[in-house]
Amino acid sequence: MRECYGLLPDQVEWRDKGCALHPACLECPLPRCIEEEPRGKQKRRLQTRAEHMAEMRHRGIETGEIALAFGVSLRTVQRALQKHNGNGHK
Repeated sequence: MRECYGLLPDQVEWRDKGCALHPACLECPLPRCIEEEPRGKQKRRLQTRAEHMAEMRHRGIETGEIALAFGVSLRTVQRALQKHNGNGHK
C-alpha cells in the first residue's frame, strides 16, 4: 500500500469497501464505526442477538425455547432481555 500521510483526502485513492454490517462506510447508519470501537463487532453481534431474542419473547415464545434456539443458557437469555429492555427498547 502506498504511503498517504500528509496527503489531502482527494489525493488518496480509497475504495469504500464497508464492513460486515454495511457494504459502504460512507452510507453506514451507525453513528460510530464498529471497526474503531473497542470490541465493536462483538458488541454489535450481541446487541443484534438480544434484539432477536426480545422479538421472539414479544411474540410469546418462552425463555427456555429461546435459549434452545440460540444454543445458550436460560440465564444468558434473561441477561440479554434485561439489558435490551434496560436500554430503552420495548
